[in-house]
Amino acid sequence: MNGDSPLLLIGIGTSGARIACGVSRAFGEGLRYVLADTDATSGQLGGPFALLGGDRLSGRGAGGDVVAGRLAVEDSVRSLDEHLEGVRLAVVVTALGGGTGGGGTLEAVKHLADRGIPSVVFATTPFTFEGEDRQRNARGVMSMIEEAANVTFFLPLDKLVGETDNMEDALRRAVDTVAGGVTLFWRLVEKPGYIRLDAERLRHILSGAGRGRFATVTVQGPGRAKEAVDALLRSELLATSSGPVRTTLCGILAGNDLLLSEVGTIADGVRNSFGGLAFELATVNDEATFSGRLSVVIMLFESAAKPEDAGKPGGVMSSRHRKNRGVLTTGPNGRGRFKNAEPTIWNGEDLDIPTFIRRNISLDF
Repeated sequence: MNGDSPLLLIGIGTSGARIACGVSRAFGEGLRYVLADTDATSGQLGGPFALLGGDRLSGRGAGGDVVAGRLAVEDSVRSLDEHLEGVRLAVVVTALGGGTGGGGTLEAVKHLADRGIPSVVFATTPFTFEGEDRQRNARGVMSMIEEAANVTFFLPLDKLVGETDNMEDALRRAVDTVAGGVTLFWRLVEKPGYIRLDAERLRHILSGAGRGRFATVTVQGPGRAKEAVDALLRSELLATSSGPVRTTLCGILAGNDLLLSEVGTIADGVRNSFGGLAFELATVNDEATFSGRLSVVIMLFESAAKPEDAGKPGGVMSSRHRKNRGVLTTGPNGRGRFKNAEPTIWNGEDLDIPTFIRRNISLDF
């Protein structure tokens, strides 16, 4: 583990811990990460582990109860502090809908913001067949995580697997897909190529970028650059938009056979296909890993950047001190007359927040 890296990967909850371990296996030596869960058995996955809510849950997990998960993480979130020394950007992987991930991710992200550490959240959302309760739990916390985090990627499990997969293969593929995508993202920063994207540049791009869409493709053979662009255009993860694209981040990972013309084909194809007011390009040249094949990572950011607080360490505004920007909003950091009261949580939703905000319904004034 590279303790000097300015990036930290945090896997929250059992599924988040498994994804983080998948990233560790794929990336190899040098990954700085920590697993954080209310279930002590996640510590057996290997790697640094932080037990959350030990006094409240005794390491038995939240049992799918989002309220228990949230309170447990709120109790013990400072146990992460020993892993945050020197961290400039935290990448959080988790699964929403159930106990620790659905209930506790918000508290962890708020804590990172209070420490002046920007966060990028990759969160899976439940399969449709898991039922409305889990879907509602996920929806109830998504907007609150968006408010506290700098960047959020919500990845529906239905879009990560094929309908013909059996259950075991589907779950494994979902974890592997997210882990593989995060690994490629990590390599862009930790193992830069001819066109660099260092941690500070990435931090500037991602600070307050808002909700994003994220996809990766891997291709090989003749015409692979055009094939990569075509595959991205077909990606279901990029198909659903909640707003115009403002910034596009494109990463190309390849071996020493990467051609300048291929970089141009991919950059032009992504820029022309997805647009955006700003376009960022980075490469990784790793012959040992990508010999003969080419991977492309694309991130589309849809909302304007949040204002930064110059007085906050690292230039990132604490989630508890962000001010409204002419929009009627509320949430864990803007709860009006309920701001000093314990939130009223039911089925994973804060009932003190007006329904139209919890349901992301726009009102015209």
